[in-house]
Amino acid sequence: MVVIVGAGTSVTTDIISGGIVSVNFSLNPNVERLFQLGSFDAFDINITEQESISLTNYGGASTTVALSPTTTCTDSNARIAVIITPAPCTGSTVSIDRTGADSLFITSYSYSKEVTAYGQESWNLQGKPIIQDFTGSDAYLQGFAEGNHLVGTDIVSDDGIVMTGSVAGDTYDAEGRNLQVSAGALSLGQDDTQRFGKITQIGGGVGRENGKRGTASANVPHQVVYF
Repeated sequence: MVVIVGAGTSVTTDIISGGIVSVNFSLNPNVERLFQLGSFDAFDINITEQESISLTNYGGASTTVALSPTTTCTDSNARIAVIITPAPCTGSTVSIDRTGADSLFITSYSYSKEVTAYGQESWNLQGKPIIQDFTGSDAYLQGFAEGNHLVGTDIVSDDGIVMTGSVAGDTYDAEGRNLQVSAGALSLGQDDTQRFGKITQIGGGVGRENGKRGTASANVPHQVVYF
């Protein structure tokens, strides 16, 4: 077992300048076995691999990413370049370099902050499916991004979400309300207003803003096409 030491591990990206709390990388292969009659030996195999990265950072350390649905057969522009250099306790290590054409696509974003805490952002990234011996052309298309966030006088000034309505001229699509309170010596609770709509920009959520809280999330759908 190789243990990775966080204090010795470095992570750099093109939109997050520092304050990265955690990182997870995975490469998941999908093996399709082409079985044939009369044998348990496969005639051949098809292998498709897909990479994913999740990042969490303190607020105030990221720049914004504009989101726009794809209208042509070109790759999405919602991408992050990442270099991960792990520090194992034993053995040598190879950096994970996903920059340039290998940078990964943003599939979701979220922001959270409690009143007395420091704001944090979370990013989920995914790469194109890697198909063994594939010789055609492909594109990773970005769809219509949507999400939600809290609004109110006690909410942070910037939760990393820029929202509009799905219909031109609207500022959001729908508004919800969540009220919770329980009996007790203090009988405290919260009454939150939450808005839902189209998301046109993510990132740049604040870090320190004492006395304020916030919750926001965005889903950025992607789909690969082959041509």
